[in-house]
Amino acid sequence: MRLRWMALLLVALASAVAPSATLEAAVLIEAKKAGQALRLVVDRTEQRVLISAGDTRALFDFAAGLIYLQRPGDPASRVHARFRPGHDEPPPYRVERFGPGPILAGNASAYYVLFDQDRVCAEAMLSGWMSPFVDPAVRAIAILERASRRAGGDACAAIPFTTYAAAGWPLLAGKIDRPSFVTTRIEFDYRPTSGELAPPASSRALPIEDLSAWIALPPS
Repeated sequence: MRLRWMALLLVALASAVAPSATLEAAVLIEAKKAGQALRLVVDRTEQRVLISAGDTRALFDFAAGLIYLQRPGDPASRVHARFRPGHDEPPPYRVERFGPGPILAGNASAYYVLFDQDRVCAEAMLSGWMSPFVDPAVRAIAILERASRRAGGDACAAIPFTTYAAAGWPLLAGKIDRPSFVTTRIEFDYRPTSGELAPPASSRALPIEDLSAWIALPPS
């Protein structure tokens, strides 16, 4: 009997240290940005992010510097775009932590306040430990924001997503009574369907200026 239990224990340990299929899983995030529903599938290993907004799909392949755009019934298009940290960003905001926040979308948060000089611009509930897992999603949203950005305007009315995400993934950001970004669901062991994160077999080239016509994400 003792040998049998030892054998079962060895099998359990082998299963624990063996490469798990879970390691190949992606991260699924569902959120609302300025009232627009977004679905994001993040593959950190492949550096790919799929953003779905309505019937539009934008597949970011950061390794290739390409964004593939698709709508039902239309041929696929591609845009050359690379994320450049800090490029064309407004002056930095001051971000201060004020303590722990509530549990949101199943994750603990920390409460931050964003200032433009001495003016309170926004609040944010952030999950710091998530940052390494969802960094490609932050970069993808930043590119779409830049493509949709309009010159000028109030700094507090156009806060870049990268500002919120500097200290962690935004579970809730904006004003507490009227948030501009809300994470509603996070799944860390999401299994992409076959070909879900694969570039289309063929696509036509588009200038980056046309990106906002496909999927517009203005700053929050």
